[in-house]
Amino acid sequence: MDAGASREPTERDNWLGSALIQVAVVVPVVAVLAYSIPGHRSDLTPSIAFFVVAVAVIDLIPVPGWGGLQLSLSFPVLLGVAILYPPPIAAGVAFMGSFDPRELHRGVSLLKAAWNRSQMALSILVGGAIYHRLAEPDSPWTHMLPVTLLATVVAYAINTLCVAVQTAVHRRLSVWSVLVKMHGRAPVEFLLSYLGLGMFGAVIARFYRVEGLWSVVVFLGPLVFARQMYFRSRALADRLAEQNEILAEQARRLEQLLEMEHHRIDELRELNRMKGEFVAVVSHELRTPVTALIGYAKTLQQPEFADDAAMRREFLERMERQGDRLVRMIENLLTASRIESRQLPLSIGRVLFEDLVREVIESLATPEERIQVSVPTDLPVLQTDRQLLSRVLANLLDNALKYSPDGPPCELGAKAAGDHIVFWVLDHGIGIPPEELPRIFDRFYQVDSSSTRTFHGAGLGLSLVKDLLAHLGGSIEVESSPGSGSRFTVTLPIRTPTEAPRTKLPTPS
Repeated sequence: MDAGASREPTERDNWLGSALIQVAVVVPVVAVLAYSIPGHRSDLTPSIAFFVVAVAVIDLIPVPGWGGLQLSLSFPVLLGVAILYPPPIAAGVAFMGSFDPRELHRGVSLLKAAWNRSQMALSILVGGAIYHRLAEPDSPWTHMLPVTLLATVVAYAINTLCVAVQTAVHRRLSVWSVLVKMHGRAPVEFLLSYLGLGMFGAVIARFYRVEGLWSVVVFLGPLVFARQMYFRSRALADRLAEQNEILAEQARRLEQLLEMEHHRIDELRELNRMKGEFVAVVSHELRTPVTALIGYAKTLQQPEFADDAAMRREFLERMERQGDRLVRMIENLLTASRIESRQLPLSIGRVLFEDLVREVIESLATPEERIQVSVPTDLPVLQTDRQLLSRVLANLLDNALKYSPDGPPCELGAKAAGDHIVFWVLDHGIGIPPEELPRIFDRFYQVDSSSTRTFHGAGLGLSLVKDLLAHLGGSIEVESSPGSGSRFTVTLPIRTPTEAPRTKLPTPS
């Protein structure tokens, strides 16, 4: 790999960059404090120790976080110190008093602890310098409050920027994304709360100047209690808001599930209705040939037909046709069941299409003039499943014969088309209305499904044709118009793929 090639930053790189930023803040701040504080020895009164202890105690009281920031009550105390004392002294109080509770059990490293104290000291140092540049501790309220607000904004900006930059480098994020996450879901409310706390710094400074240190102690006690009550109510409100969001999401989810359940119930009802219709239709269709067979058999048993050879031959032929019809229906039902359970194997072999057409027409036992065949003898030899293709032809021809009048014959034609053959079945029957065309290949669907329909059947033939062709790698199209008949065109590969696409069963619409 080229030495100059780019590489992904590692966890060590992230830690090193974060540590460098921390050192870049800690070292200058400590150096400034070490250099400046000795020049203000006269300002190192016992009150300074009180403020250091007060800041440390307040910081040790746990405070719920707001995003990545905390509204600590030590900030207005430090801002009050920045108003009362020179900036280096106030920054020293911030450095000494800003206490991380994790330091008690060594939960943070020495560098991290120094970084937390230094970035707070830096914000107080700059904020105090701005205040003393523009106002005095005893300035009138009308002058003191605007300057305190400005110092609060600057101190807040420095503190927030230091945290955001260090976090962004450590976690490989953009500074803006860190700032957005730090301020949580209510950034405006957070900023207003922070500025409001800053104003308490002016109140603390004025109490100290007018009434002395005891007034600050009396003021801080209720303020700490009020702060804790506020955050508890705030946490409770946040939990309630989160629970409301969860409940609303669950309600939306339940509504979606209920809608899906209603849809499934409708589907089950439709399937149940179709099953009932199918059982009724199939029972009727099976009963018809069975009744005919029983009737012919009983008739042949009569003594008057014992010596009538012609009548016996005619009845036997009719019984054979009804038996063939019954066998085809049962085979269709079994084939549909195997397709649905994905248990219909392919048996690929050589098939001469013209021979297959002749066998299928003979099995239908229909008069020759009812079917006009136009199949060239030079069609390529197919490599496909003979039995499944014969079922396709038989169902298409049976469908055409069923819906055609006795006059004009049905037509069966074929031609070669590259690596496919195309064959079609044309009838001159009743045709199919345009709005019914999309559904004629649905399982158990019939254009006329009434109990008084003229043309009988289980509504399975065309659905089975489509499923079998999909199993053989072929397709089917239909052209029809009411009163002019229908033309079903099949496109079939000369070599059926050994891994034929799985048939997708139709669903009720």
